[in-house]
Amino acid sequence: MTNLNIDRLTLKLSGLSQDQGHHLAQLITEGLANSEISSYSARDAPSLKLNITAQPNANVDRLANQIISEVLRQINSTLA
Repeated sequence: MTNLNIDRLTLKLSGLSQDQGHHLAQLITEGLANSEISSYSARDAPSLKLNITAQPNANVDRLANQIISEVLRQINSTLA
């Protein structure tokens, strides 16, 4: 099992209520905690920056899945 430590996750969101923002952060946290990293490396991954554009009135669950997928994609390509 590979450990993943995230020092800081910053989300710049518009169009979501505070409750939706909290729910999104919780979903991202749970999704990353339950994901596997396919590549293992003892070195630290650099900072990652994601730009994800959600559709108007986007479902928070779907947005969380997009963010999780992109974070894992970048981590796995960095550690490969």
